[in-house]
Amino acid sequence: MFQLAFIRVKDTECQLTRTLHLVLGKGNSLDLNQDIDGFNSEIKKATFSVADLQDIGYLLASTFKRAQTLELHIDDEVLFLHTPEVWVKWLSLGLALSSYDYKHRDSFHLEPSINAFELKTDETTLATAFFEGQILAQSQLIARELVNKPGNVIYPESFVSAVQDLPMENTALSFLTEAEMREKGFGGLVGISQGSDRDGRMLCLDYHPEGAQTTIALVGKGVTFDTGGISIKGQLRMSTMKVDMGGAAAVVGALNAIAQLQLPVRVVGLCGLVENMPSGCAIKPGDVVTMLSGKSVEIISTDAEGRMVLADVMHYAQQTFKPDYLIDIATLTGATGVSLGKAYASLMGNSDELKMLAKAAGHSCSEPLWEMPISTDLYEASLKSDFADVRHGSEDGDAGASVAATFLNHFVAPEQKWIHIDSAAMSLGMTHRKIYPKAASGYGTFLLTALCQHIASHTNNDK
Repeated sequence: MFQLAFIRVKDTECQLTRTLHLVLGKGNSLDLNQDIDGFNSEIKKATFSVADLQDIGYLLASTFKRAQTLELHIDDEVLFLHTPEVWVKWLSLGLALSSYDYKHRDSFHLEPSINAFELKTDETTLATAFFEGQILAQSQLIARELVNKPGNVIYPESFVSAVQDLPMENTALSFLTEAEMREKGFGGLVGISQGSDRDGRMLCLDYHPEGAQTTIALVGKGVTFDTGGISIKGQLRMSTMKVDMGGAAAVVGALNAIAQLQLPVRVVGLCGLVENMPSGCAIKPGDVVTMLSGKSVEIISTDAEGRMVLADVMHYAQQTFKPDYLIDIATLTGATGVSLGKAYASLMGNSDELKMLAKAAGHSCSEPLWEMPISTDLYEASLKSDFADVRHGSEDGDAGASVAATFLNHFVAPEQKWIHIDSAAMSLGMTHRKIYPKAASGYGTFLLTALCQHIASHTNNDK
């Protein structure tokens, strides 16, 4: 039997030790049985996934809130499901997340606080894994705080200010104002932003360690509030549209983790930040916009705003940084949620290599991806315009997720390795998981970090 002991850093004035036993059985859920002999609690389950490990850490710390020491006793056949380092990493993350409870403050400042524990061990590999779990927890809480804050507190300018306060080693922060982007020709991003009284921004976080030979560009959709613009949304769930910057929040969270983990690759995080509002200045259906790439785009619905923002930022990323890998993440289409629910985010792109790495990364951190098709003749037909080079969607909305990704593909250079992650259903309401009892999930922080780790390992092995 494998044993782990976690010591609560904060003195609870209670020196109790509480124990949890993990054993294989017929169960399919994480039911905590406290009516057993020899231990304070037991979980019996047919298998234990990475998601289970994360949730067990959370469950252990939140169940025994006063105990100073939490011991985990893992039967050998359970332990063999994962390496000891994987067990420790994800248990550490669950423990760290167990005290998070969003409280509103009229400030953009981010103050995420993890539940602090120490691992009792002399093994360096386990200590490193425990530390990595804590880093990932803190980084995800940064993303969750950004998403949880309402649109009157987090908007393009204050989003940048909030991130400026974060200490990220080897990471340079810069941004473009709306006036600068208009001058450069960001027709898509500025076209969406112009309906709001709040100016847009493009935030750039450039993690550039010495000697890095691989460059990864992460592009996040950052619509800090999405009314739908002139194509205004219905009343139902309009209040949740502050989460439409979940992709940008995940990019920030991932950059925070990547910098602390000191990955040996250059990672550039780019966030296109806008509000999508209806006003006399707002873009209209039928308008034609010239993008940063020079392509003209016919607007069909102003509620298909994210792809316009992403297309400009993706073009900028390619032209400015010439990345080896281009990855965008966005709460882009309701169609993805209809298709996959909260089980998967959708994955599309032009590189089998990058898609393979992304699926492996998603599996490793329990932020899984399901591949969907793009760029078939049918999807391309939806983008044909009589008035512009391309229109940004179809009138009927069929295959919305694939059509949106097909549109983005028009702004990707043929030789550029690229994937698109549509996480529309994943940023909120993930309450089937213990680690997300309410509010925002920060989805994508783990995935992007793991993907950059996989790319770093993959490219280093090829050299």
